[in-house]
Amino acid sequence: MSYKYSELDNRNLRWFPSDDTRATLLTIHVDSGKIRGLQNLRIDFSYPITAIAGRNGSGKTTIIELAACAYHNTGKGFKLSGRKYPYYTFSDFFFQTSTEGSLSGIKIRYQFIHNKWRSPKNPAGRIGPGWQERIKRHGGRWNDYDGRIKRTVVYLGIDRTVPHSEKSVAKSYRKLFEPMVERGWELEVKDVVGRIMGKDYSTFTYMEHSIYRIPIVSNSNFTYSGFNMGAGEGSIFELFSIIRECPDGTLIVIDEIELGLHEDAQTRLINELKIICERRKFQIICTTHSPRILESLPPEGRIYLEPIGEQTNVIKGISPEYATGKLSGRKYSELGVFVEDETAKLIVENCLTAEMRSRIDIIPIGSAIGVMRQLAARYKENEQSKICVLLDGDKRVTHNDQVRAFINATEKPQSEILTGWVENRTNYLPGTEWPELWVIRQRNEEIYKKLAVEFGLEFERLIEILESAERAGKHNEFHEVARIINFNQIVVSCSLIKAALETNPEEPKIIFKWINSFLN
Repeated sequence: MSYKYSELDNRNLRWFPSDDTRATLLTIHVDSGKIRGLQNLRIDFSYPITAIAGRNGSGKTTIIELAACAYHNTGKGFKLSGRKYPYYTFSDFFFQTSTEGSLSGIKIRYQFIHNKWRSPKNPAGRIGPGWQERIKRHGGRWNDYDGRIKRTVVYLGIDRTVPHSEKSVAKSYRKLFEPMVERGWELEVKDVVGRIMGKDYSTFTYMEHSIYRIPIVSNSNFTYSGFNMGAGEGSIFELFSIIRECPDGTLIVIDEIELGLHEDAQTRLINELKIICERRKFQIICTTHSPRILESLPPEGRIYLEPIGEQTNVIKGISPEYATGKLSGRKYSELGVFVEDETAKLIVENCLTAEMRSRIDIIPIGSAIGVMRQLAARYKENEQSKICVLLDGDKRVTHNDQVRAFINATEKPQSEILTGWVENRTNYLPGTEWPELWVIRQRNEEIYKKLAVEFGLEFERLIEILESAERAGKHNEFHEVARIINFNQIVVSCSLIKAALETNPEEPKIIFKWINSFLN
């Protein structure tokens, strides 16, 4: 189903692109050269938490490592235990053996929103978005490290999930650990981790020796240390301890954020991180293979990387369902029908026969722009006869924008042939509103009296509920009906869609005929 934005989501969407006091990272652009197979690639960030998904080798880890290298820091800035410097350089991540060629001819461009852009001509500073470049020429070094914008950055790799019981250093020091002086944030971390893990911890603190520390907790009158914790539990205690130690506005970069966590814990983790981001203006960029992580974030926080030949296709706002299909490597049917979300998929399914549904794959992408970019990707893959798109009805008024998005994504000059191709493969769902609103507004009395009986309601009460649902907000209409009548939302959605299509019998015929034209 369509993602339901919370008020917390909305607050995060408001502050993130406009707060210039945090030196927020807005874009990473591999402008020239190739770094681990990535070239001519641009990633834009539009939500405080961004999860980057993709199959192995797609470049996810490379992107977050580039993000960690975007900033400098003061000598007294926060640094992880064991690190020499409170900032990262390309040599922390990008190095070669003697048999590999050295990196050269590379230019990485970073866009920030910042309030202290200084130059000789403007020492007082400029406010707003701007760019910096990191360049590595042939035989040279990366340029101007100390000229980078100052910000605390923390990089957490997959080694964070290695249990203490498997770390030889920790085991050798196990009898030397002593209680650490409390910092004042232990109670808060205990409560946050308890909510994520579904445990009622009574105490939490650290024991330390030299540069090493190990968590120790009490739970139901039982005390145990990191030596006896699962990998996920220990890593979450460390993550939120680091968050409390870092200053506001920190960038945290996490590789495979879901490691060691069951699905419910993954959802609760993202919810807690949303609160941190809104309250303390953190930015978090992570990689994931988990559909649950993706579905816990708004579309603005989801990115999928898909290598196609020498290029990498960046799918912004991908739906969790589509990402799951991509990650599993499933094969497509005779025809792929790209739609924006699960509601659109239900409408299309109800317009088709069982035989036709068995021949096609209806794929929710996440947004109209995402649909058009995927259409362009299929065009570039020469799968030109195997795909079409059905956008929401409210996108009719921006039809030219959808065509332009497709042409831009193909990276080909506009031509009559290209424009004709996308025009022939683009159509719209019924109405001129978004699908849920169009469905709710269909009010054939005879049909809706039957629907009222199906829901166990009086007809007049059903009409009142539908009118209330119209005021629930975009894409929230079905959820509101289901909430009021205490019924499963999928069942409610299907029943409302069937009633709307029965009220307008020509609409399903149009969609059926159009899709059938690609099969025959």
